[in-house]
Parts: sequence; C-alpha cells; structure tokens
Amino acid sequence: MTSPKTTNAAKVATDAASKAATDATDAAQKVAASATQAASRATEELSKAVDDTTARVNDFNGKIVDAAKQSGNLAVDTYEKTVFSLLDLQEKFAEATPIEWVADLAKAQVSFARELTATTATTARDLLK
Repeated sequence: MTSPKTTNAAKVATDAASKAATDATDAAQKVAASATQAASRATEELSKAVDDTTARVNDFNGKIVDAAKQSGNLAVDTYEKTVFSLLDLQEKFAEATPIEWVADLAKAQVSFARELTATTATTARDLLK
C-alpha cells in the first residue's frame, strides 16, 4: 500500500505540475497576444507608409507630366514662331522678285508651309493636353 506521505507528495507534485502548465499556458497566450498586437501595429504602420509613399510618387509624377507638357508647349510655340519668321522672310523675297510667276510660286509655297505648320502645331498642342 501507499503511504499517506507518498499520496500527499504525489498530489502536491500533480498540483504543482498543473499550476506550472496553467502558468505556462497563460504566459504563452500573453506573449502570443502581445506578438499579434505588435504585428498588427507594424502592418498598419507599413500600410500607412506605403500609402504615403504612393501619394508622394503620384504627386511627383503629376508634376513631371505637367512640366513635360509645359516644355512641349514651349517647344511647339518656339518652332511655330521660328518657321513663321522664316516664311515671312521668304515671302518678302518673293515680293521683291521681278519675275511674277516665280513670286506667285514662292507665295503659294509659303502659304502651304504656313498652313502645314499651323496644323502641325495645333495637333501637337492637342496631344500635349
């Protein structure tokens, strides 16, 4: 038979083991809850950082596109003014020519070039909108 001391010692050992297991489970649950909270906070912070960065990149891209459009429009304006200046000069030479058919031919060519340049510039500006 087992002695009462042995039974009592077994009960104390069983109670201690049970308490240790309960304490370990509680501690593990607290660590898991803390880790879950930390992971949630980290996920929220990362998500916010990604959203903020995306917004800044989109804003920057918008500024680049606007600057490119302005630059393109400036280039089209400069091209158009330059061509029209050269055509004005060519038209003055045509008017100064004593041979009528040469003057008429040069004026026709200038007129065609003006229309072509104006159409090209208008199309380019439409594409830059």
